[in-house]
Amino acid sequence: MSDNWIRIIPEQPDLVPDEEKQQRAVSHFRTIVAQTAELRASTHDRIVFVDCGGNFESVACPSCGADVDIDSWQGWMDEDFDGKGFTLSKHAMPCCGAEHTLHELRYQLPQGFGRFEVSAMNPDVGELSDDQIGQVEQILGCRVRIIYQHI
Repeated sequence: MSDNWIRIIPEQPDLVPDEEKQQRAVSHFRTIVAQTAELRASTHDRIVFVDCGGNFESVACPSCGADVDIDSWQGWMDEDFDGKGFTLSKHAMPCCGAEHTLHELRYQLPQGFGRFEVSAMNPDVGELSDDQIGQVEQILGCRVRIIYQHI
């Protein structure tokens, strides 16, 4: 059996909202995904990779849009991981020379890095609307990235 998750992370990877905002976000998200099997907020000591699982298709340069070779991306992932978390160092893109962190790359479907997330397992709601995303952003006080993970 497979599982689907909606995972919400701040666009700023090292941002951890205060406890009140976290709880308000969980309460609000519960009204959107009331049928979910599991709903939680998680905080990590270090920056972790929040992936989209089987939904992963490609990685592209945000400056020029060129595809990034998966072997190059995997090498950057290995270099960037210090054994406890990700440092998010800048890497020169082979396509245009622009420098970007792993978080800044354009993932299809979206993935990202962070220390905080709100997640719902098997929410059975499809994609969140712009209005729903805006409400979560307002509660957390930051822009967010939505990750649809399939395991």
